[in-house]
Amino acid sequence: MAAWIAPTSKAGVPVAVTPKPTSERTDLYVCTGCGIGEAVDADRLAALGNTELKHPGTVAGPLCIPEGLAALRDGLVGSEADRVVIAACSERVNHDVFSPASLGVNMVGRVNIRELVAWSKPPGEHETQLLAEDYVRMGIQRLLWSRKPDRQERDIETALLVVGGGISGLTAALEAANAGHDVHLVERRAELGGWTARFAQLFPTRPPYRELEPVRIDELIDAVVAHPRITVHTGAEITAVAGEPGGLEVTLDQGGTRTDFSAGAVVMATGWQPDLSVIERLGVGDLPDVVTNVAFEEMARSGALVRPSDGAPVKRVAIVTRPRAGLGPSGNGSGNGADGRATDDDFSFGTNVLDMASLKHALYATEAGARAYVIYEDMVTPGLYESFYRRVSEQPGVYFTNGRVKGIEADGAGGLLVRLGHSLLGEDVGLPVDLVVLAAGMVPSTADSDVLHLMYLQGPGLPTAKFGFSDSNFICFPYETRRTGIYAAGTVREPMDGAFAAEDATGAALKALQSLELIGSGRSTHPRSGDLSLPATRYQGCTRCGRCSQECPFSAIELDERGFPALNPERCRRCGICMGACPVQVISFEDYSVDQLSATVKAIDFGSDKDIPRIVALACENDAYPAFDLAGINRLGFDAAVRVVPLRCLGSLNVAVVADALSSGIDGMMLMGCKSGDDYQCHFIQGSALAAKRLGNVMETLNRLTIEPERVLPVEIEISEYDRIPEIVGDFVETVRKLGSNPYKF
Repeated sequence: MAAWIAPTSKAGVPVAVTPKPTSERTDLYVCTGCGIGEAVDADRLAALGNTELKHPGTVAGPLCIPEGLAALRDGLVGSEADRVVIAACSERVNHDVFSPASLGVNMVGRVNIRELVAWSKPPGEHETQLLAEDYVRMGIQRLLWSRKPDRQERDIETALLVVGGGISGLTAALEAANAGHDVHLVERRAELGGWTARFAQLFPTRPPYRELEPVRIDELIDAVVAHPRITVHTGAEITAVAGEPGGLEVTLDQGGTRTDFSAGAVVMATGWQPDLSVIERLGVGDLPDVVTNVAFEEMARSGALVRPSDGAPVKRVAIVTRPRAGLGPSGNGSGNGADGRATDDDFSFGTNVLDMASLKHALYATEAGARAYVIYEDMVTPGLYESFYRRVSEQPGVYFTNGRVKGIEADGAGGLLVRLGHSLLGEDVGLPVDLVVLAAGMVPSTADSDVLHLMYLQGPGLPTAKFGFSDSNFICFPYETRRTGIYAAGTVREPMDGAFAAEDATGAALKALQSLELIGSGRSTHPRSGDLSLPATRYQGCTRCGRCSQECPFSAIELDERGFPALNPERCRRCGICMGACPVQVISFEDYSVDQLSATVKAIDFGSDKDIPRIVALACENDAYPAFDLAGINRLGFDAAVRVVPLRCLGSLNVAVVADALSSGIDGMMLMGCKSGDDYQCHFIQGSALAAKRLGNVMETLNRLTIEPERVLPVEIEISEYDRIPEIVGDFVETVRKLGSNPYKF
């Protein structure tokens, strides 16, 4: 395989990228299908080619059907065009149909006059026509200010590094090896198997999902050890990982012996560890007969269900599913929630896994001749695991008790007394038992260790989310971490049981191999999969402030010995956040730049009536722009005063674009991105949050220009909230109308 290398000068310095309008032949085609021809005057749109391209455009019927596509290809061959602007449907559809390869040109520009005009505006109206004409002008400028990304190729390393020898790591290693890749499996313990090897039995995975199953991890271990493509490193710890995907250099310490090897991508499958922070207050470590669920599992595996204090057989066991911390200062059971119950913050993640483990432990207890009291506040057994819950509830000797443990104390006769609050009886209850099993929270093994020891500017560990698990876009890209080419699998990503962890590992291994394929062809991984462009810096203007390296969510930019940004291209995901961060606008892409965005906005024609507002919505291509598309698809009309410009990410928006637009007369600007916060949905992790921080700079710009701050509206929106588009747009247009025209317009 081969990968992209940023173009360099003879001195080895990355070439400055400042795209200029191209001199290549560019044609314009206007589609009249899907109701476009009925909504606008296509001839007037095509005539814009005379002023924008020096030759007229072509009006065509539906371009996406075979006949239309054939006519389009023939026309481009006849004109010997290098590029083509297609005014038709959204750029989010018909990718293959209108790709450069399909049309035989270098670049294709898409202009959305279907969803944003024909399907969302009244047909035949003057403002609808003006909107369509502006979109055509804007699309032409957007393409003219782009260069086709170029690339040079080099060989990459295709071996996979799998970290962790539990069920996730073993599965990932075997799947990758069976796919034809060499694998280095690193496990810090002396033996493979992880937590699964320490369990007595496993949750049911086969119909009718009622009975526990034996542990068969040895079969998986044998298959991994015997595989000719897998090299196993046990008793080893990673001391350094340097470089970038496709060329990672890994250093191990294996019992004092150093081992070095190369890897292309990483599957992080280091598992979980018990969190005792909540249950310590209930006697773990102080009362010998109060044990964790992990200790109880080991007791069951040994076959000795006895009290640790005196070795006496256990007759009554209290099994607490998820002990809560929210007792309040008075210890009266008042939690953080409005109803006195605890919130998610009271307990480390593990919900359904811990509940299933408690049910399993209840069976262990009854099969050993003891009574089991399962104490719960709520019980989560997803999907077919509900059958297992019913099986346990039917087991003689198992009793389910709703309530919260307020305290555990010795009863003076060798036993324990569990004090319960919030019971169904409406009063506190005392439960005498011989043994108490408390569910310990599940936290990732990376909670107190960097594990990979990455030699990255932004630090040696994987960035984590709210609860300490590996950070990713949990909705769209659950496996991806914020370090390109490194994929989390199993319980280091989120709490899950062994069966789910094995499936998860298969997915993570597949994603790692996909990333190698993309990197090998010089393309970006998610979410801009296949993107060939890369950011480059015009060093003559760089102030070496370092903001690009600090704000890059993926640590793709390091600093060289002189303090200039140095791109690691295979870490880059082409979000453009570095471009938005640069205070002197010297970072740009071949096909995406500050100049291109400004030229796109400046292509808007104000006309002669200054009372008609012209508003620009700079919309993230991942949620906000699709929301506009969906509004059109659902025929939800919204004001024709707004022109939508797609951004790679709201974080890629440079303040200079806003200042340039407002100083050129744009009446209002909507800055639209994905949801931020703990449950963010930004595909580039921090884009919306960074844009919100930069809003202060926008306000400073408005103050400098003596423009009302109300002319700029930040909006966070999910793709599913497309039905809000008409209201959001309508309210802002009304606000701008009340403010009047931008004084810079004329």
